[in-house]
Amino acid sequence: MFRRIRAIIIKEFYHIVRDPRSLAIIFAMPVLMVLLYGHALNMDITNIAIGVIDYDHSDESRALLRDFTSSKYFDIRYHLRDRDEIEALMRKGEIKAAVVIPKGFGNDRATKTEAHVQLIVDGSDPTFGNASLNYANALLTMYSLKNSPSAGAGRELSVLPIDLQERFLYNPDLKGANFIIPGLVAVILMMVCALLTSITISREKETGTMAILLVSPVRPLEIIVGKVIPYVLLSIVDAVFILVFAKLVFDIPLHGDLVLLVGLSVLFIYCALGIGLFISSVAPSQQVAMMAALVATILPSIMLSGFIFPIFSMPAPIRMLSSIVPAKYYMIIIRGILLKSSTFDILKNQALFLALLGTFFLLIATVRFKTRTNS
Repeated sequence: MFRRIRAIIIKEFYHIVRDPRSLAIIFAMPVLMVLLYGHALNMDITNIAIGVIDYDHSDESRALLRDFTSSKYFDIRYHLRDRDEIEALMRKGEIKAAVVIPKGFGNDRATKTEAHVQLIVDGSDPTFGNASLNYANALLTMYSLKNSPSAGAGRELSVLPIDLQERFLYNPDLKGANFIIPGLVAVILMMVCALLTSITISREKETGTMAILLVSPVRPLEIIVGKVIPYVLLSIVDAVFILVFAKLVFDIPLHGDLVLLVGLSVLFIYCALGIGLFISSVAPSQQVAMMAALVATILPSIMLSGFIFPIFSMPAPIRMLSSIVPAKYYMIIIRGILLKSSTFDILKNQALFLALLGTFFLLIATVRFKTRTNS
């Protein structure tokens, strides 16, 4: 018996060694995933893009801003002059927080027992909002300790505290559901669209109905469009159902233009279906198509889209890689419309990317299908 089992084991090893796809799954995929997600799954939040307004222009206020500049947690992107600029930049996603130093800050530090600084935070991401507040509090405490005047030699150090007045925009209560559920819509839509469509053509191949389609008078583009439309309709119904359910159960806010949200959701669905059909056109079987869809769409949608982990804290190569993940752009769209009432003018770049990427993959899928028809 053991000899027979040994023979089967040896035979199976030979199959694995001679099959490059099995070797890639065993060795290349773990290395790739460790490298990719080891960097991406980083809970430390750094390089928070902020704007600053210095109404005081004193030596003390400049010293405080130097501390923000030298901190690894904050990245000063804009020196602003007016508070109205803060919300405009937050809606565009250019900054995540703003530090406002009021006039008289230096004088208060010299003559009063307490000075004040305001921190305005984009509260649409509660985890990030709390982290920003904690980092800013720690930085101000260190600044106070470092720059408080000594009462003199032989006397105790007199520490002048700075009162940080925080204000959270878009999600004042920092409810986690307001951040997670819109992101879930993106992940679920990608899962439904890409995963299900990825097996449509592969299924035709495996069941043998592909040959019937190829000899029928239906053109390749008509076949592709016919396969896409049912999933588009089902996905729209799915998205509406998720949002209504989330509104009823979790009371998530539905601000902004819902017609615009539906329109841009259709664009995201179009992009996801294009990717799914492309995978389906190149995969030899349903099993391979589902594996490819899982690795190429679902995992990046969860890990590299900003769904859970902040993209701006990831290393530069991972940030570049995330720029080709469609879900990243849809996260910005759905959170922007629902939480910030963002308009099309703010979201037009994300919409353009989704339209171009969807068209690109749909054209490749059509060309491959047409080539197969001609051959």
